[in-house]
Amino acid sequence: MEKHKQKKIRLLVANSHCVVLEGLRSMLFGNPDIELIGCATSIPEAIRLVGEWIPDVLLIDPHMPDQDGLRAIELIRGEWPQVAIVVFTAHEQDEHMLRLLQAGVFACLTLQARRVLLIHAIHAAAQGHTLLHPAAINCLLALIHAPTVDVVPPESVPVPKKVGSELTGREQEILQRVAHGERNKEIAAHLGISEPTVKSHLASIYYKLGVDSRASAVAAALERGILSLQGRFL
Repeated sequence: MEKHKQKKIRLLVANSHCVVLEGLRSMLFGNPDIELIGCATSIPEAIRLVGEWIPDVLLIDPHMPDQDGLRAIELIRGEWPQVAIVVFTAHEQDEHMLRLLQAGVFACLTLQARRVLLIHAIHAAAQGHTLLHPAAINCLLALIHAPTVDVVPPESVPVPKKVGSELTGREQEILQRVAHGERNKEIAAHLGISEPTVKSHLASIYYKLGVDSRASAVAAALERGILSLQGRFL
């Protein structure tokens, strides 16, 4: 009897550098265990695609210009905990590494990582295992043993003023319906889209507005003049 084929790992990549995306495509091309299902060039797009496709692993650069990658990772892990996240960036992690691991990242790699290590990290993350190479372990040990006076509290870490781009027309429409009390199922029916798509749009809205709930999203949008409660839907 023929053995069942092992399920491929569905991988989504989020990186703003085209040359990195092309390099990853080349590295992963022909790999029998990993299926590259798509690429995102911004964090809002990554959040939307995660919600629509639910990949097994998200390979993300959290240091995209003017975007809060750590918050996005926390949001994705909160909304879609089944998605394993691997950080792959040109930046040395240092003080950010501990916060990334606390947010639920399974591995932190730099662009200098060899192909075999990257593939191993993707496989480990898909199986729910954290992978730390020696340099990362040394970094974490240094942070743990550093004097507490030098540790910057998470709330004091500066967040980019421009968290994400402006809300899209569809996001504004969904938020308008949320403000009028519609639930995800109702919004999906009225707009002719699926509930997971509504959820992914809401996650993108939360990220862009820097909030973590429907109520706070509506409040923030009203405060900034993005949203109006005038008018009703048919």
